[in-house]
Amino acid sequence: MSRTSVYRWHKRFQDGREEMRDDERCGRERDVRTPELVEKIYNFLDEDRRVSIQTISTQFGVGVATVHRILHEDLNMCKICAKFVPRVLSDEQKERRVGDSREMVELITSNPSALGSLVTCDESWIYCYDPETKRQSSQWKHFDSSRLKKARQTKSTGKLMMIPFFDSKGIIYIHWVPSGQTVNKEYYVEVLRGFRKRFRRNRPELFKSGRWHLQHDNAPVHNSILVTNFLTEMGVKTLKENLRDSRFEDAEEMKGAVTRVLDTFTLEDYEGAFKKWLERYNKCIEVGGS
Repeated sequence: MSRTSVYRWHKRFQDGREEMRDDERCGRERDVRTPELVEKIYNFLDEDRRVSIQTISTQFGVGVATVHRILHEDLNMCKICAKFVPRVLSDEQKERRVGDSREMVELITSNPSALGSLVTCDESWIYCYDPETKRQSSQWKHFDSSRLKKARQTKSTGKLMMIPFFDSKGIIYIHWVPSGQTVNKEYYVEVLRGFRKRFRRNRPELFKSGRWHLQHDNAPVHNSILVTNFLTEMGVKTLKENLRDSRFEDAEEMKGAVTRVLDTFTLEDYEGAFKKWLERYNKCIEVGGS
């Protein structure tokens, strides 16, 4: 305490003061996080979930920092953006997803080797130039160093579609769709014919056993009657980061780069991809198929 404060308090006690507490002063109280205010803000948010913190601060006459503490500490709330999904599923579709997931969980749990009998495929666009994402370009820096600047770039118009087929042991077959070709049901059947020939050659024991399943998504092309009939005749039961910021002059250079990236994947990488299916099935069951 300073000498001036000591003299001031000494004079106050000489004048008859007996308390050490400060006198009441006008202005806002220090602690305004009262249960009443918390309830008012909660009711206010119930009316409009998109209201800003600044609006709440102005509405109730409290500081922005106080509103932050009430929202995060007292109400345990945070503001997030809506999650965008390809489509909102109906109740019937959710029930089907849950049923299929439970069936697969039971199959894998009762027979862990079942994952080795699954073959999957998917379509993926490979661009002649695919710029880095914002997260990929992030790097550590000192607080006093300048922030890295990078010109905004877009994907190139040149691209090819790749349809890879693989199991827990690695790549089985890669089909490159010619530029300008539409992947319709007739073309997809021809892709499956090529996969069948390569699968019979690369996985002869599994192919002869007939105890393998092909998993592909529910795209209209995959669910067409023509494709379904072809798979039935075959006796099949249906159940890009490394290339970003690279430029390719032509399709052959692009294919070579993809092959080199796939060669870097280990057996554990492929096995891990299929093991994560079990996690996704359990997650689907937990969220009710959403």
